[in-house]
Amino acid sequence: MGLLDDLQPASPRIRPTSLSAEGTELVIDWSDGRRDRLPMLLVRARCPCASCVDEWSGKRLLNVTTLQPDVAARRLTEVGRYAVQVGWSDGHDTGIYSWELLRALGDEHARRQKG
Repeated sequence: MGLLDDLQPASPRIRPTSLSAEGTELVIDWSDGRRDRLPMLLVRARCPCASCVDEWSGKRLLNVTTLQPDVAARRLTEVGRYAVQVGWSDGHDTGIYSWELLRALGDEHARRQKG
């Protein structure tokens, strides 16, 4: 019996059960039954990598007006048990999107859809 044996997460982590690129959307089915259909352009615009966001200030460096409106995910690679790395049609492939970030993008997209 070790010190860490009694530690439990505060709440179960919500994780994707499936993740796919379908047309102009990144489709995510979550372990709690929710499904998000995120526009590829939104996901690409929110890339969290050091080329797109200044590591020290958090300032967004990517000028989203330079993105092609039809940008698409070409490759989805799971990173550990916490994220996915996306290879984009514009050649960008250094962004690692945590499940928490994708969930937050789903929340944001749902709010925008409501009005």
